[in-house]
Amino acid sequence: MKNSQFREKHGIALISVILIMAVVLVLSLTFSFVALSERRATSSSVQINETLQVADAVSERARLEVVGTFERASYTVSNFLKQVRDDQIVELSGVKSTTIDGIEGRWEIRGVSEPGSQYGWIDVAATAETAQGAQTVIRRVSFGQTQIFDLAMLSETTNCMYCHLRVRGDVGSLELLRPGWGSEGGGGKNSGNGSWVYGSVYAARNVSGDNTDLSGTPKIINGARVRDNVLTNYSGSKLPVDVDGDDIPDFPPIRRDIAQANALGSLGVNPVATDGALIYGIPNNNTLGSVPGSSNLLTGVNKTYDGNLILIGTSDNPINLDEDVYVSGDVVIKGVVTGIGAIYAGRNIYFAGDVSLKNPPDRPNQGVCAGITDPDDCAKENVRAGKDAFRTGARGNIVLGDYTEYDADGNPKPWYLRQSSDYYRAQFGFESNSDTRYYDKATGDELDYIDGSYKNVDGDSVSGSRVQAVNGYDAYDYSLRPGAIDSGGNFNSWLSDALYQQILGTKTYDYNSWRWNARGVSRQELRNQLAPLGVSAASADALFDNKDSRSLRDASGNIIGWARWNGGGTLRVIIDPPRTYENQVTRVDSFLYANQRIAGKTSMLGMAINGGMVAKEIGVLAPGRRRAWWMPSGRYGFLNNSAQTCGSSTPYYDPDVEACRLTVNYDHRLRNGGYGFNLVSGIIGQTLSWQLADDYSDRVR
Repeated sequence: MKNSQFREKHGIALISVILIMAVVLVLSLTFSFVALSERRATSSSVQINETLQVADAVSERARLEVVGTFERASYTVSNFLKQVRDDQIVELSGVKSTTIDGIEGRWEIRGVSEPGSQYGWIDVAATAETAQGAQTVIRRVSFGQTQIFDLAMLSETTNCMYCHLRVRGDVGSLELLRPGWGSEGGGGKNSGNGSWVYGSVYAARNVSGDNTDLSGTPKIINGARVRDNVLTNYSGSKLPVDVDGDDIPDFPPIRRDIAQANALGSLGVNPVATDGALIYGIPNNNTLGSVPGSSNLLTGVNKTYDGNLILIGTSDNPINLDEDVYVSGDVVIKGVVTGIGAIYAGRNIYFAGDVSLKNPPDRPNQGVCAGITDPDDCAKENVRAGKDAFRTGARGNIVLGDYTEYDADGNPKPWYLRQSSDYYRAQFGFESNSDTRYYDKATGDELDYIDGSYKNVDGDSVSGSRVQAVNGYDAYDYSLRPGAIDSGGNFNSWLSDALYQQILGTKTYDYNSWRWNARGVSRQELRNQLAPLGVSAASADALFDNKDSRSLRDASGNIIGWARWNGGGTLRVIIDPPRTYENQVTRVDSFLYANQRIAGKTSMLGMAINGGMVAKEIGVLAPGRRRAWWMPSGRYGFLNNSAQTCGSSTPYYDPDVEACRLTVNYDHRLRNGGYGFNLVSGIIGQTLSWQLADDYSDRVR
């Protein structure tokens, strides 16, 4: 019995031990399997992480290669993206292989932003592969946005043009902003006169303290009113960056080499048309003999033209522009334009009359913008609809209208017909011989003398042996007339004043006002200047003898105008009867960009610039139709009412001009994916986005 119990207990113990050993074995095997799995998983994770790191490194190497290729090329951003999109750049075409830390990697370009996109970009896919698998990342590389064209106006100096100005958009200033006579005509804070900026002002420096109040609404800067904000000492993205380190933002210049390399477009007119549309090509070192003439006629221009162009379009036969065209010399243009593109000039651009679009963008609540009130949303609809868009860029200057000073016989024109040139000389410092200007005899560029060095707009130094110094008065020709400088430093014009006046044409209108610095003028000279306006010698003599304010009379004794000449200084004259004058520019459907100046002047008319203006100096004056504004009421009478002078029932009406004044209407398409100045680039090369691809089809193979 005892033995039996012993054997039973012994058997139970043995079984227990066996069971325990079995459990231990199972646990041991389980732990060993888990540990092995963890080691394998850790090894795989390390491999995956390493592969991912290599894929990222390959994509970064690809980013640097894309940016480097752009920097080595001569293309602008938009044209570079177009070439990449069309697979025309060998260095970036197809799949590229590389090895990093012994791991094979491959990359290729997977996508490019579409034309007209608000922001430019290139997508690069990069794959790294090992025996354990592959990892792919996609990096989006930025090709920027041109921020400075958020502004309707940008300049260093505005040259006293705010006295008759409306800006529908934002304004930028790179130096001290003093609008100048902003309160002329009673332009106080609560008046309806003076100038308005219906937007904000971004000033890199400060603004004038004269008649200035930035505390209320609207803001006041020397009498000019600003609806929104005035930001002083501003350094944000609305203004260009400071390149040369002088704490002043710098204009991106229009470079000749870049402009030529990126001129991939064309322009033309129907050559068999008989409605006045034409293209003249005047090669370098040639002059134009007559207008019209057959020897210089062209059917069009493909990409570039080495010389000077005259472009005249009509409604039935407009100038057809497709992308960018570069002209090495001057461009004279008037009439109707259609298409989407830009004209760049190696020197100056002259608007010899109104320039309008055949298919202009619609306004809010009109056409494709029906039901849309926001100007940015409307701009996007106009972009999608392919509405005409025209840009002009000059390495030198842009002149709106007349600049001439001589008649067909080479004699100075009468004072009343030299109002534009007189204004330009005064506003841009071409009045005195003492103000020396400098020019590059090899290129014709106007130069700045900075810290003992002559520099062009690119910031490049020019050897003194190539520099032609010109006194301020004669420099007017070198800077503002159509022509070129020869190797001897002489200025040679290819277009005479008389021929330019012929292109301008004439117009008859009444109530014309003008002024002239007549200090020291002789009796006979005053007679000579007033006689073409119908003023009798006796009336001119009375004005000369008294040098005061008085009526002007014709030979029959009828009052035909009024003059003010207090003290014999500046003579102000208004002539009531209709007279014929050189045609005035009152409408420009283009954004204007000039390295040097934008100059314009109308007499007793308004002007609409539908686009915007960017230049170092801007001096454009369009005072509107007002009569005798300097005279006391009752002495001669006023004609100041906008409805009377330029309302919809008058021949001077333009729906884009406000209150008869110079009106700059910002083209919102520029900041909403529309066609802009693609010689000016934004921030290049930043990574906009990065993502890990999770689809097998995303791999680079």
